[in-house]
Amino acid sequence: MYKEYRIKRGELYEKVWSKPMVKIAKEYEVSDKAIAKICDKLNIPVPGLGYWRKVEVGEKVEKRKLPDIRPTDPTEHIITKHEPDYKLIISEEAQKKIDYEGDPINKIVVPLEVNKYHILTKQIKNALENTSKSNKFLSMIDERRITQFYVSKIELRRALRIIDTLIQTLENREFLVYINKKQLCVKIFGVELGISLKEKAKRIELPQKEYTYFKEYDFLSTGKLKLSIENHYSQYSLQMNYGDILSKKVEDRLNEFIVGLIIASQESIAHDLYLDKLHKEREEKERIKKERLAAIENEKKKLQELKLNVENFHQSNLIRSYISKYKLKLLDDSLTEEQKKEIENYIEWALKQADRLDPFVESPSSILDNQKDIKEEWL
Repeated sequence: MYKEYRIKRGELYEKVWSKPMVKIAKEYEVSDKAIAKICDKLNIPVPGLGYWRKVEVGEKVEKRKLPDIRPTDPTEHIITKHEPDYKLIISEEAQKKIDYEGDPINKIVVPLEVNKYHILTKQIKNALENTSKSNKFLSMIDERRITQFYVSKIELRRALRIIDTLIQTLENREFLVYINKKQLCVKIFGVELGISLKEKAKRIELPQKEYTYFKEYDFLSTGKLKLSIENHYSQYSLQMNYGDILSKKVEDRLNEFIVGLIIASQESIAHDLYLDKLHKEREEKERIKKERLAAIENEKKKLQELKLNVENFHQSNLIRSYISKYKLKLLDDSLTEEQKKEIENYIEWALKQADRLDPFVESPSSILDNQKDIKEEWL
């Protein structure tokens, strides 16, 4: 689903001079930088640095006039925002686990040395170490190995300590961790989520060799690792990546990462419930459609039957009326007994036909009713 914000030039001008851009940005669910760009596009002057501070202290400040624009210049801007099709609801149990991760007492500490790796970490370590020794980076993106791991030889020990701590912590939190289809996965509230750990590489273009048309590159270690949640599409733009930043390393973000996994599982559940609801709604519409079509067909059949009965009733009455006139032939004294007998037989037969056609009279079936069976018998 989508919703639109139509921003007119004059209205936005009044807003940017009546309150800070940060507050305006919240109204339209965008950043203050986005509002600044829209102002630039619509040629709207904006307050300079220190303007709102001067306003707070009661200092008189000048409001810049809205300039005239050419007839061809834009006078409005439309912001289109995507709205999720379903509501993300965090269950009570999930919220407890989120609160647990947020408690400083439960902060996850990655040890400087690991004496014994988890069995899954060993599989990852062996796969990485089996990568070509000539490569500076150890990659597990080969389809024959476990995927979604890419680190330099320099950062290998650190990466293994991080992933080993994460795996053991997830299991201690009673989450199932396993490898499925060459992907490290964790199951949270019945939802399978993938986990990846990659290092950002710095690409350097190498001098082009003689008679070579293709550029060659070398990749250098940056030491910047990133944990990511894989196999999850989010309509809520949830945080999927937890990398090294200025204020903290990946090692200090494992609690955040687990919270991200929990929230992703809740969104996945909400998404599945939404799809299930859509499926049931489609099934119900299909059922109603089939019932209506069946009712229409039944009505057509009844109407056709009614028309046939009316036609037969009309025909039977015409036959009886005809026979009543036809009986007058018997009054002819010139007829022989044989001729009279023939007329009487005809009258008897005709009245039976009238009864057969009459929907209100029970009568024996005619040979015409069985002609289909006779045809099939002789074929």
